[in-house]
Amino acid sequence: MAETFPLRILTPAGIVFEGDAEELYAVGGGGEFGVLAEHVNFITSLRPGFLKIITLEGTHTHFVSGGLAEVKDGAMTVLADSIEDPGKIDTTGLEEEIAEAERRVSKLSYEEPEYEIAENELRLVQARKQAAESTKTPTQ
Repeated sequence: MAETFPLRILTPAGIVFEGDAEELYAVGGGGEFGVLAEHVNFITSLRPGFLKIITLEGTHTHFVSGGLAEVKDGAMTVLADSIEDPGKIDTTGLEEEIAEAERRVSKLSYEEPEYEIAENELRLVQARKQAAESTKTPTQ
């Protein structure tokens, strides 16, 4: 039998997942990472991207907009800003949102406090588009 670890995924709206996982993959502040049973304790920020959970029942892939992830004493908690099913992301208007976010970033200096906010908004909308496109088959 495969080894598992307790996993809780929460958003401001409530509990998204609570159960045992064999593996979890996400994008943190330092890049992609994976968690298996008996992982060392750690905490990281989450960047917009995929959150892939492998359980005994199957694989679940979500799009997470950001948040925090912590492994402590063999259990993992994910505090996500928001989570979406990549196949249900509405792509209507995403190109316009990306163009507008790019315009905001291009008008700001790197030293301005608003620059980081604008850059994060651009990364988020680009990641949502990538997540939505990843679920499309070649004929769609």
